Amino acid sequence: MADDGMLLNFEIGEAPIKPQVKFTGGRWRDRKHAERSARKNRENPWDGANGTPLANGRPSGNSDETDRVGNERPTKRQRIAAEARGEESNTNKPNTSAPKLLAYMTGKLPPGSISVAPRNGNQTARSGPVTSRLFTSNPTPKTVFEEPVVEAEPTQPSNAPLSEEAENFRALGLSGRIAQHLSSKLEMKAPTSIQKNAIPKLVEGDSDAFLQAQTGSGKTLAYLLPIVQRIMALSHNEDGTSTGIKIHRNSGLFAMILAPTRELCKQIAVVLEKLLRCAPWIVSTTVIGGESKKSEKARLRKGVNILIATPGRLTDHLDHTQVLDVGTVRWLVLDEGDRLMEMGFEDDLKTIIGKIRKEGLKTQNDEGVKLDALPQRRITVLCSATMKYIDKLGEEISLKDALEIKATSGDAGNDAEALGADSVFQAPSQLKQTYIVTAPKLRLVTLLALLKSTFARKGSVMKAIVFISCADSADFHFNLLRSAPASAASTDDRTSNTVANAAYITSPANQTITLFKLHGSLAQPVRTSTLNAFTTATDPAVLITTDISSRGLDVPAVDLVIEYDPAFSVDDHTHRIGRTARAGRPGKAVLFLQPGCEEGYVPYLKTNMSGQSADTVIQKGFITPITIPKSSTKETEAPILESEKSSMKRAEALQLHLEQRLLESDKTGSKLLDEARLAFRSHIRAYATHVKDEREFFNMEELQLGHMAKSFGLREAPSNIGGGPSRRAHKGGQQQQRGGSAPKRASRGGGGADDIPSSMAIDKDDLGAADEDAARRMKMKLKEVMGAASEFNIG
Repeated sequence: MADDGMLLNFEIGEAPIKPQVKFTGGRWRDRKHAERSARKNRENPWDGANGTPLANGRPSGNSDETDRVGNERPTKRQRIAAEARGEESNTNKPNTSAPKLLAYMTGKLPPGSISVAPRNGNQTARSGPVTSRLFTSNPTPKTVFEEPVVEAEPTQPSNAPLSEEAENFRALGLSGRIAQHLSSKLEMKAPTSIQKNAIPKLVEGDSDAFLQAQTGSGKTLAYLLPIVQRIMALSHNEDGTSTGIKIHRNSGLFAMILAPTRELCKQIAVVLEKLLRCAPWIVSTTVIGGESKKSEKARLRKGVNILIATPGRLTDHLDHTQVLDVGTVRWLVLDEGDRLMEMGFEDDLKTIIGKIRKEGLKTQNDEGVKLDALPQRRITVLCSATMKYIDKLGEEISLKDALEIKATSGDAGNDAEALGADSVFQAPSQLKQTYIVTAPKLRLVTLLALLKSTFARKGSVMKAIVFISCADSADFHFNLLRSAPASAASTDDRTSNTVANAAYITSPANQTITLFKLHGSLAQPVRTSTLNAFTTATDPAVLITTDISSRGLDVPAVDLVIEYDPAFSVDDHTHRIGRTARAGRPGKAVLFLQPGCEEGYVPYLKTNMSGQSADTVIQKGFITPITIPKSSTKETEAPILESEKSSMKRAEALQLHLEQRLLESDKTGSKLLDEARLAFRSHIRAYATHVKDEREFFNMEELQLGHMAKSFGLREAPSNIGGGPSRRAHKGGQQQQRGGSAPKRASRGGGGADDIPSSMAIDKDDLGAADEDAARRMKMKLKEVMGAASEFNIG
């Protein structure tokens, strides 16, 4: 065809031609934001904010640090490949990006991984992987952090045993047999302050008593030693010679000890068992929920002298176990009495006391042995570290002319009205308390940085306890931090899902850290085995638990307590931090708070606490590379970001890794994403259950749900936070936990049918087929018990 001479002339302009990029993958909203941003940059290559030209379609200006401190809400702007921006690609540079990041850089987006830049346009584009934007749009803390003051001399412990030269157990009225046993077998040379003040009065007198002392000061032995001493006096004189009276397990039930949780009952039983090795003819046992009632009845039928129980199960045995004779009972001990009242056991306590009084006091047992050496009246002993509910307990639970015995050197009063006096709890002086103000988005990486720095040196910290608000959240954090789904850390089948090797927090000095999980929704054999494994652990260990571990537990070598979720009341905070710095040992407690109203919680605690920011913790914790757990495609663990020198970038990369791990969990079958959503919902519901006096510091209206979701590895807040009840039942006849809608009821908070009132959890196996009347009574307690405190207080 001949040329007709027509000439077409198109003016292209001086701007370089930029190829069109089609964005695929990810969410529809992310693709639309990316397309809109790319189209806007092609149409207007000038920055309208300050008139500066865009370099390669992106604003030029300040560095990455502006992004971290800027308060402007960032726009969503898509990063595209270097070829699409008109840049020259460096083919000689080795490609170290992951396949997903390469797909992202070429326009294919993994779900929710759009990178954003500040709206003010003064942010320089960064090359490399997508960041998680942890350090943008965060609220500014009001607290001005000061440099920590280094103490010249270590603080003297306030709950340590007294000087051996000044005091000994023999001088307190105990027999030589007991004093020698304490010294030689238990390696206890001298008593503590509360033991010095309490033991002589309980050995010689027959008055009710209220024992108040700091956590870890030996209150358990303060009431156990007088009981054992006076029972031994029936068969042995003070010089150890026999009185000719034979006391054995069938001689009668002399003492009953009540505790709010099964774990505390087990611990009291262990202490008493060690003490009774000097008097093997005295027998003790426990009756708690989760155990076989048939075996408990068999032990009671054989005979017992000291009984340790939870109120719910003891009430059940008093109603249906005819061999349980309380006519010879001389002591009723309420350990952690304030907690018994908080958990709704008031009616059970009244029932127990009423049945004991109804039987009448026997002066001799069925064998004709006179009980002259025992108190001639029934004695009630109340133990607590706080003064809460003391007035109510004194009036309704029968504390008559009670002695108020404290760990101070002052004289104990004998006026019952003195029990209502105000008393401010003082933490052990050697306990160092600190708090960290961290934005919601930074909570998770700050916790990992704190744990990583904690175990950075070998031998500095052996055991740490992390307190979580609810059981769902404890499950999620345990599964998130464990090294692999099938870990070889546990050799016991009962602890296969509660003990594992930890990831992310290991260090070259501590390459193996054992992770434990404990909460009230676990079956009782699992709870017992897990707590025993944590107690006897010889390697560095971390226990992720709820408030079920906050009362009375004495685990050796606990050097650090972390309140990742603040306690629901000051009293709960008191007992949480009391798991460390026990019996004169040093300890440290760390409290996590969010910027804003939560910062006012520190003056409310009225304790001497030093604070630090999350940036300080992250910089210290991520100074070394982070080790990620092995996956299905990798057989070994591998460090990430070895070449990165910035701790902040390591924190961003770790957060992005966790988010992508959750998104991929559905494909691998781990269901970690579903656990994260469930944990987030339960945590928000639990946040609403703080006591009324403290809700000004924990205000739901100021809680940023989207930012809080980031701390659970989620990229957006799940819906249906205040939805219906979440029910979960255990196999093999275990208890079924019942939850409810926000704010006063929530999913999974219980500690078992005997650790909480049955209005929260009803175990048909524990109640028995003939206990319909008791079940009806428990159900009627529902509206009365579910006040400001909820299942989360005991979770």
